[in-house]
Amino acid sequence: MEILELCRQQLEYAVKVRRHLHMYPEPTSYEFRTVRYITSQLERLEMPFTEIEDGGVIAVVDSGKRGKTVLLRADCDALRMQEWPENAKKKKVCVSKVPGVAHMCGHDSHVAMLLAAGRILKEHKEMFTGRVLLLFERGEEGGMNIYYVMKYLQENKISIDSCWSNHVSPDFPAGVVAIAEGPSNAALFNFEVMLTGKGGHGSRPDRANNPIHCFSAILERLNDYRMRCSSPFEPLTFDICSVHAGTACNVIPEKLEFAGTCRYFDRTLGTDFKEYLKKAIDNCCEFYECEAQYRQFSELCIPTISDPQCARLAREAAVRILGRDKVLPREARMGSESFSILTAYYPSARGIIGIRNEQEGIICNNHHPGFEIDENGMIYGILMNVIYALAYLKSDIPISYDSFEGDIDCLFQSMNTKPPARHDSDMQL
Repeated sequence: MEILELCRQQLEYAVKVRRHLHMYPEPTSYEFRTVRYITSQLERLEMPFTEIEDGGVIAVVDSGKRGKTVLLRADCDALRMQEWPENAKKKKVCVSKVPGVAHMCGHDSHVAMLLAAGRILKEHKEMFTGRVLLLFERGEEGGMNIYYVMKYLQENKISIDSCWSNHVSPDFPAGVVAIAEGPSNAALFNFEVMLTGKGGHGSRPDRANNPIHCFSAILERLNDYRMRCSSPFEPLTFDICSVHAGTACNVIPEKLEFAGTCRYFDRTLGTDFKEYLKKAIDNCCEFYECEAQYRQFSELCIPTISDPQCARLAREAAVRILGRDKVLPREARMGSESFSILTAYYPSARGIIGIRNEQEGIICNNHHPGFEIDENGMIYGILMNVIYALAYLKSDIPISYDSFEGDIDCLFQSMNTKPPARHDSDMQL
C-alpha cells in the first residue's frame, strides 16, 4: 500500500481542521473549545478517547493484536499575540478571528496532522500490531499542562514504549522533513529576583544602600561565569532580560527587580549555573547590605532528548519513502519544549516538518505575526506520524533507555517548580 498516497488523500481533511482551529484559537491552558472540537472529530471517527482534566485528550487506535504501544503527540494551544493578515508577500489563506490570540507556532497544523494520521491508522489496522495513542496536549506554550497528562499515565499504569512528535518550521521547504538525534531543545531556567536596599537622596549615597550597585556587582560576577566557568564545548546561554529600578535621577531607589533566563542541554551544567547565581546574589547582597527575594528560581523545562535509536528508525523509514534528499538532519535549538517531559520517561524522537514557500511569501519564523504554513507540508507531517508508529511497532530492535527515576511529582520537585494552575474546574462551576 502506498502510504504517501494515503497521506495525500488526507490533506483536504487536514486543511479543514487546521483552518477551523486557526480561526478560533485559544491560549495556553484555556483550550476549552479546542478540546470540544478535537473530541467531536474523534467521536466521528468512532475512536475511543479520554479527556484528561487540564491536560488534554488521549485517543486510542488498537489493532486488536497484542504488541507494543507508541504515543504520537500534538500540542493544541495558541499564543497571546495579534496576527498579521498578510505573510511576507500576500494575504493569508485564513486569519485568527480572536483578537490578541493566534496560532503563530503551528499547533493548529499539529492537531490536524495527528487527526489525519489517526484516520489512516484506524482504517488500516492490518498494517500494525499493538496500539497507538494519540495525545492532544494542552498548555505547551509555558503552561506545562503535560504534568496532568503524566499524572494520568502514571496513576493508571499505562505502559508506553516510545513517543513521537512533529513540529512545523519555515527552516525547511514544504516536502522536506528533518529529524533530530540527541539533544533537540534546551532546558529552560528562569529567575526573577527583587533586591531591597535602603533608599535615599542622590546627594548623600553614604546614607543609603543602593540596590543598583548590588545588581551591578551581581552582573559582573555573571559575566565572569561566562568567561571563567562555562565550558566552550558545552552549550549554555544566559542573559538578564529585564531590570527595573528608580523613578528619578536624584533619588536612590529602595528596590530593584531583575529577571533573566538560562538555556542548556545538560542538567548538570544548569545546576552549576543556578548554584553560582544563587551564591553571587547572596554574597553581593551581604556586601552591599541588601536583601534578596527570589520570586522565581525554577527550571521550567528540561532538555528534550531524541533517542538516537528512535531517531535512526524514523530517518530510515522516511528515507525509504521520500529519498535521502528530502530527509535532513536537524541541529539542536536553544528554545524549549514540553515534549521534554515525555522524553524523560520514554525513548522518543521528534521530526521537523518543512512548511516554507518563498514564492508564496511563507517565510516568517514561528512566533512571528506574519507566520503562515504551506499547507501542502502537512502531508509529510501526517506521513511521519504514521510511519514512525508503524516502524517502531514492527521493529524488534531492543532500545536501551535510562528513564527518569521517580514520578512526575519527583521530576517537578527536581525542577523546583509547581504543578500548573487548574482551569477546567472553574469552567464547570
